[in-house]
Amino acid sequence: MRTQLVIPALFAGLASAGGNLETRSISAVQAIKEIMPGALSDCSKSDAPTECSTPEQAAPFLIESLKQRTTGEIAMVLSVIGVETADLKYRVNKNPGIPGQGTANMMSPSYVRKYAEFLKLPIEGRSEADILQLVIEDDFNHFNSAVWFINQECTEDVKAKMRMGTDEGYKLYLEKCIVTENSDLRQAYWARAKKVFNLTGK
Repeated sequence: MRTQLVIPALFAGLASAGGNLETRSISAVQAIKEIMPGALSDCSKSDAPTECSTPEQAAPFLIESLKQRTTGEIAMVLSVIGVETADLKYRVNKNPGIPGQGTANMMSPSYVRKYAEFLKLPIEGRSEADILQLVIEDDFNHFNSAVWFINQECTEDVKAKMRMGTDEGYKLYLEKCIVTENSDLRQAYWARAKKVFNLTGK
């Protein structure tokens, strides 16, 4: 199982807004731990152990999902996943607890349904909560939801900014793509991700 983020060999990543190519290898597990400091090393200690993933468990699926992305995009996606899953602890939204809301980027039920249709899952006649369970029971589908959402819902101009790994790109990702506020909590995750991937945000 791969646990190294090799840049650019694996991700063809851009290290900064200036476009300098990054050549170092980054441990995916260590990157996740630094961005998501609350991630558990033992999911049996979670209040939702069937939803929880350790950094070691999540890393191979995130590597596969993000392998064609720049370092800027990787940092942004990991930041969002960290916030939405409470550091990989949850796959189903607990607050406000909307039935059918979940996945690694906590998509609303309507987007979970669209994603399930994209995956060609057998959803006919199923409830929103059941559709979500079909999606998240597969680890790769769960973790790849954030990239699918970017592909489907972010405009090309936002994607271009995201690829550069700038603060502006992150703000646009949140406000124009996800349509959420750029909170202090989200900024804290973004700051850690920038540090891990040596991004200036400029």
